Amino acid sequence: MNEKQIPDPEAIPQFSLSDYSLTDRVAIVSGGSDGIGRMIAHGFADAGAKVAVVARGEEKIAKVVSEIKAKGHQAIGVPTDATSPEAVEKTVKETIAAFGRIDILMNVVGGSQGPTFKRGPLLELSKEDFNEAFNINVTSAFLFSKAAVPQMMMQKHGVIINMASIGARDYRLPEPGMSVYNMTKAAIMHLTRSMAKEWAPNIRVNCINAGHFITPRRARTELPERRARSLAEIEINRFGTPGDIAGAAVFIASDAGAFFNGSYLDLHGGT
Repeated sequence: MNEKQIPDPEAIPQFSLSDYSLTDRVAIVSGGSDGIGRMIAHGFADAGAKVAVVARGEEKIAKVVSEIKAKGHQAIGVPTDATSPEAVEKTVKETIAAFGRIDILMNVVGGSQGPTFKRGPLLELSKEDFNEAFNINVTSAFLFSKAAVPQMMMQKHGVIINMASIGARDYRLPEPGMSVYNMTKAAIMHLTRSMAKEWAPNIRVNCINAGHFITPRRARTELPERRARSLAEIEINRFGTPGDIAGAAVFIASDAGAFFNGSYLDLHGGT
């Protein structure tokens, strides 16, 4: 044992706001072109990180990269299929070629429904719906982490943050039609713990369980009565903001969160 393992309890506590800085660090944000991913990509950039915005749609990626650069920050866009091992490996290599390293991996890719799968009562879902939901929400995080970790190990430093949901918590009754989605997010929570155990001490792995945030997709599709029910569940009486989710991600990714590992951060306003 050494002094880093057992700090002096009598030492004068020191804290600096610079602990929250991500200056000169490199972050990959999968699913960074829209919704929560876009919020976090901006948060990392505002904290000083160089950001690789990763998603499927080139037009949306270009828009987010342009927004980040307009604020004077560095960013690249990489169109990627997050369920393809080859595409994910290529994305990681492009990021290293552009910025020289990878310090932060933010796995946001996912959703409760998509172009190739739907949500609904279990008896109405096909095997393809089940498998595709798992691929999008779980396999993508596995592939990106597996591809990025060798670089992080070589650096002896890295942070991985996975995105789950309060719907994955076992104390919540699953919302009708969300059973498969909630199952995949529970898998993400347990995958997070396994990654943290396997890759410690130099790589930290954590998970954010997000509550109710108004994303562009939700704004377009959610019925007013459902939104009112969601708001009524939140104890602080408002939906989450971009600053809420970005602030949480920056904390975990930064030196301020250096003792935060193998943990879940519930971010839901008291839902």
